[in-house]
Amino acid sequence: MDYLSKAEQARIRLLGKKRERMEQGRFIAEGMKVCKELLGSSITIHYAVISDDANEQALQLAKEIEEAGIEVCKAGTSAFERMSDAQTPQDIFCIAELPDNDHGLPECFLALEDINDPGNIGTILRTADWFGIHSIILGGTCADPFGPKALRSAMGSTFRMNIQSTDNLPSILQSWKTKYVEGEILGMIVHGKHSLQDLKELPRNWGIILGSESHGLSKQTSEYVTLPIRIDGSGSAESLNVGIATGISLYHCFTLLKKQ
Repeated sequence: MDYLSKAEQARIRLLGKKRERMEQGRFIAEGMKVCKELLGSSITIHYAVISDDANEQALQLAKEIEEAGIEVCKAGTSAFERMSDAQTPQDIFCIAELPDNDHGLPECFLALEDINDPGNIGTILRTADWFGIHSIILGGTCADPFGPKALRSAMGSTFRMNIQSTDNLPSILQSWKTKYVEGEILGMIVHGKHSLQDLKELPRNWGIILGSESHGLSKQTSEYVTLPIRIDGSGSAESLNVGIATGISLYHCFTLLKKQ
């Protein structure tokens, strides 16, 4: 097992930035859980790195990675910590190829607009994965789902998603509505016309869109919402965290689909 070169260590340290991830065409997946999920996915792993004082769990995972035909390198403890984005590194990370997701128009989808907190992005992807929604459209200034914090928050769900990032979400929604004429696009809006509780059924083709907590959906995106939906509450909070709102919305839709 060879030690990682200093030149490669320098390239890895740059992967905390989205622009560098795009230029290198790869990302860093840190920690036991995330690396295990990555190993079980269809995403190409270039190689793994373990700290030279790695614990038994990390060493066992490194062995499984090697048995899968993937190279494993070592790094000194201080060098490993400098490459890691986590406050408490977990002794192992993988360098993997950014997936080339299919950018077709899915029958059902979850769309996000201007959600720039990577923790929220990761939580939402994990929630969508729980409810079986695997087509995700990220519009506007959404955080990169392959950033280290978003990946840790998603805990591996990212690798099961078909994620499309776009600078023109309205255009995609327009194409989707043209293809699925009878489909419904639900927009989660604080003062939406319809209550989520009043939604009793879903068509075969549907999508949900959520925007940022501070600004909501843009005017251009709102034009393609066919059902403006609100989540009723009785307290005094101004709004719900977007991750919580996603969970509530998807749970309600999941329940409806089970009944249909």
